[in-house]
Amino acid sequence: MNITHTVDFDKDIYQMFKKKNGLAPFFQKSGRRFFEYMYDNKLYRHFFHFMEPPKTSISFLRQLINSSSYFDNELFHIVFKAFLFAETRFIENYIPQNSHEERLTGHLISEFSSALGIIKKSFADKSYEMYNEKLELDFFYADLSSNKREKITGSDFGLIFHINLPDYPNEVRAVVFQAKKFKNNATIDIQQCRALKEFGNKGAYYCFYDMELKETSSPLVVQANRILLPSEDEKVKSKSFSRDEIFNNWDGGIPLSVFLTFNLLSGENEKYYKSFNNIWEASNYVSKDNRELADINPSKIFLVSLGGIKDSGQDIRNLSNVFNFSRFED
Repeated sequence: MNITHTVDFDKDIYQMFKKKNGLAPFFQKSGRRFFEYMYDNKLYRHFFHFMEPPKTSISFLRQLINSSSYFDNELFHIVFKAFLFAETRFIENYIPQNSHEERLTGHLISEFSSALGIIKKSFADKSYEMYNEKLELDFFYADLSSNKREKITGSDFGLIFHINLPDYPNEVRAVVFQAKKFKNNATIDIQQCRALKEFGNKGAYYCFYDMELKETSSPLVVQANRILLPSEDEKVKSKSFSRDEIFNNWDGGIPLSVFLTFNLLSGENEKYYKSFNNIWEASNYVSKDNRELADINPSKIFLVSLGGIKDSGQDIRNLSNVFNFSRFED
């Protein structure tokens, strides 16, 4: 029996093209960079000169949305569209409110959870087509904010991906983010950035919220290690980087939905994330239960399990006690 899977929010995603927001600004300006990134990761570097990028980057974006052929797994394509839908909703509903970073981050995670809830059935149906079994898409959220923790760590939220698919190793990957509104007066505190690097290492990122009300970009991600800081012994005129200085120290970033799907979910390139054998190890990376890092932790944690936690071999006794998780769908 053929099972059709449909994602219920395509119409909302397509509004991105009309309003030129979400992924549209990135692909209009940097579509070739993404094309190069994809083929550099999927093919050997010396093959790239035989490849020609699409003449129209927006056309390539449409292909990315409508076809699963660019993804390592068809389930990743479904999840990607959920993330993209969440970003579109976030831009439409919350960027105009100009709230502070913590509230914006809460709204963003809420939109992620809502979008993943919408695709749970599509995910299960497609997994049955692929693996002859219906797999779960689980997601949990925890708010760990307390006593100015973000000011100490430089990190606002952490994401944990648990991959539990029949043809993939059972693996847990984690990253931490410092969220920043990217406006004309945007700054990065140097000490905060240093703390973020030391805490997160290769899994530490900045997540910039574009606050423009027209042609608003999806949140853009840049690895903290790519931002060059003065040495601690070096005398500096300011304790922070200005917006112009930020531009001089980063590669332009990559949209969050693209990063989560192509860097965190796909492939096995550990330069983008911290990898763990189980959720408990990941919890020591991002939670207050890590005694050595008792005062340097993200304030919000979002866990996504592709394939579900229940039958993964993970020890889930008292899982809710790790982060005091609550299920969004409950």
